[in-house]
Amino acid sequence: MPLEEATGGERGDSAEPFPAPTGVITAKESRQVLLTPEPFASADEAAQFLCVKRRYLLELARRGIAGAYALGTGVKRKTWVFRLSELAASVVRNETSIPKPAKPCTIGSGSPR
Repeated sequence: MPLEEATGGERGDSAEPFPAPTGVITAKESRQVLLTPEPFASADEAAQFLCVKRRYLLELARRGIAGAYALGTGVKRKTWVFRLSELAASVVRNETSIPKPAKPCTIGSGSPR
């Protein structure tokens, strides 16, 4: 189809403004975005993403870093999975340091010398 037929006039003819959209999108509809859930990553993948060792990442997970989720009900052993976007956000918020446990305040037995 030639350009003149498609536009309804000659080239450079700007007598008619652009047509208005046929459907009106409301504000509520514009906020409704179909999101697919982010897949979980293994500890190896998450450690590689953060450029840290796997053991350090698992220690952060045990301490409660955002984005780490424990699978299973085991007391000693759990499988950890991670959401990379939440890990990145926690790094930005500077939540990755492992706090050192407080020293016990007990008095040792024996002479203070």
